[in-house]
Amino acid sequence: MSRLPLEGMHVVEFGQIVAGPTAGLILADMGADVIKVEPPDAGTPSRPNNQRNGSFFYFNRNKRGIAANIATPEGREIALRLLSRADILIENMAPGTMDRLGLGYAQVREHNPRLVYCSIKGYLSGPYQSRPLMDEPGQMASGLAYMTGPPGQPLRAGASVVDIGAATYAVVGVLAALLERQTTGQGQHVTGGLFETALFYVGQHMSSAQLTGDTPVPMSVARTGAKGGRTAVYDLFNCKDGKQVFIGIVSDNQWRRACSVLGMEDLAADPGLQHNAGRNLQRPMLLTRIAQAVAARESHEVVDLLARADVTVAPVHTPLSVLEDPHVAAEGRTLPAQIGNVTGRLPPLPYESNAYRFSVRRHAPAEPGQHTGEVLLELGYTADELEALVHKGVVLGPGLPVRGEERH
Repeated sequence: MSRLPLEGMHVVEFGQIVAGPTAGLILADMGADVIKVEPPDAGTPSRPNNQRNGSFFYFNRNKRGIAANIATPEGREIALRLLSRADILIENMAPGTMDRLGLGYAQVREHNPRLVYCSIKGYLSGPYQSRPLMDEPGQMASGLAYMTGPPGQPLRAGASVVDIGAATYAVVGVLAALLERQTTGQGQHVTGGLFETALFYVGQHMSSAQLTGDTPVPMSVARTGAKGGRTAVYDLFNCKDGKQVFIGIVSDNQWRRACSVLGMEDLAADPGLQHNAGRNLQRPMLLTRIAQAVAARESHEVVDLLARADVTVAPVHTPLSVLEDPHVAAEGRTLPAQIGNVTGRLPPLPYESNAYRFSVRRHAPAEPGQHTGEVLLELGYTADELEALVHKGVVLGPGLPVRGEERH
């Protein structure tokens, strides 16, 4: 394998739940040495955000993990030693937490002025900057959930799109800061915002609403006629096997090809249906005819017919069934993953380069502090110092002494 683009970069992640760990995942997959710092009681009921659930094993591959209480003087010293050699810090703690711990940007830059300090917060600077926020309320506050759900029933997206998006945009800022550092020699503070990410997603609807002056209509509402401007056939259809497919006819040529393979030649010949505007006027009839044609066929048959005809079509999968999709099952489309005691497959970063390929160099740390001893010895701690930190409850990790054991 060719060299990954961020090999040699050192990252310290104080990440929890989704947003912070996603930023660490992106950098880790790109080759950086990411050290994830967790509290010693990670994984206990008092720390529900550090549970070893499915999300944890997805967002924390290719990282080393240590467990240290950074609220203690000794733990803060460990953090500062890590940061003294780091290129990037990632944190998504509640507003003000890092400052209270003595690890805020102004404090840390004194120890390492080249550090790129990446924060992910609920809101960027402004009236709400001190408010906490999560993914789902971020979707509600931005108008995203309004556009997703049926009228009167705002609905979050079926994935943590705001957390993941905020982390991704923050990493874009981090990479830009690293480029700038090559010129200035100085780091900077980059902050990603959950609310602003959701707002960015809704920007196209904000623009349309301001252009037309019309009240935005949720995307779940069928909008017909030229004023609605929707594609006449862009819908779900039920197949013979009880599964669904999504068909999107986005051009006049696709319309004619779809009619040909679905046995609707009479519709293809109708001059009133040659263009989308005319099809929109007869949308209920068209949906009925297509539904009848699709209902007589298995879902895989419908997908194959339309895909061969170069018509936009997609099967409706679940997060499990999609693993059996031929494209997902193809080499490189998923990576091996140890998910607790299950061996599975999970997606890599969603881009390709002709210079390198992604891989799993480390599975997510199965236990809190899995690499504590290894990392602290790298930082210059002696074995005796490490044992003393364990006995004071500052750090823990498998293979280390248990707090309270007799020292020999």
